[in-house]
Amino acid sequence: MPIARPVPTAIVEYQPAAHVRAFPGSVRAARRVDLAFSVPGVLEALNAQEGRSLGQGAVVAALDQRDYQNALDAAEARYVKAERDLVRARTLWDKRVGSKASYEDAQAARDIALAELRIREKALEDTVLLAPFDGLVARRHIETHEHIEAKQTIVSFQDLSSIEVVIQVPERVIAHGGPEEMGALRVRFDADDSRWFEAAVHEYSAQADPVTRTYDVVVALAPPSDLTVFPGMTATVQARIDGRTPPPRAPAPALTRIPVEALWRGHDGLSYVWVIDPDGSTPAKRRVEAVALVGDGVQIRDGLTPGEHVATAGLHSLRESLWVRPMVPGARGLDG
Repeated sequence: MPIARPVPTAIVEYQPAAHVRAFPGSVRAARRVDLAFSVPGVLEALNAQEGRSLGQGAVVAALDQRDYQNALDAAEARYVKAERDLVRARTLWDKRVGSKASYEDAQAARDIALAELRIREKALEDTVLLAPFDGLVARRHIETHEHIEAKQTIVSFQDLSSIEVVIQVPERVIAHGGPEEMGALRVRFDADDSRWFEAAVHEYSAQADPVTRTYDVVVALAPPSDLTVFPGMTATVQARIDGRTPPPRAPAPALTRIPVEALWRGHDGLSYVWVIDPDGSTPAKRRVEAVALVGDGVQIRDGLTPGEHVATAGLHSLRESLWVRPMVPGARGLDG
């Protein structure tokens, strides 16, 4: 028996079936908030033209502060008086002229006045609405000089440095792998349908919409540098939906996967691989049908069986008359 020449090989793997699906979606900002005052009052200033960019800490709106300033001044006066009363009560108590109860009452009154002062200070501070982060005024919900209630939305504020696309995924897709099995995600905006942008699943709902029976899936991506994308714009999300659990061994012609370097093209323009017997034999030239690139490999529809060995180097020097065997990892020369 001739000495078998060692050949670098790879093992044919099972490739779960994958289906490319497209889902219509809507753009939204990754960070968004409805800004509101925590106190009521009359809106005196509104620095929030729709579409205007504001930096973090910038003044968005302000209420008329006169009533709040007056309330703070009164609270400060009450606190000053309560502090004086406490000093007097302590002096009397130290001299054993005043009662301990009077001293404790003065101390409690001072503490109450201090708490009231802090409440009034906070209320005055809350008459100014600040931008919580760098962002854009998406919508203004009120005009100046209107009386507003606490928690009433003044503006919708959004950060467009990162955007999301929300899609609705049918329950049959969720049942066979879910969003975690969605691969090769990319987004195309209807405003420019000539380009695709890479994306990733950010989050998804675990409860279906009672009417549509679909689940919201949020896809995140960086906004294109040369395309203006605003919330509410429409987009299409394309994803590869993989099967959840492959069978332990799939007979041909099931989908399989091999390294790119194992595939070669013959003079007839068709695709081939060299199948190597693990026990040593002549290589078998086998025609295969390549379907698509999957990561660093090639998806094969027909011609291979999972577990077989295919040559990955020296493909054009192999002949069906040569005696070869798979190379032993880490070995060299004929010992390989």
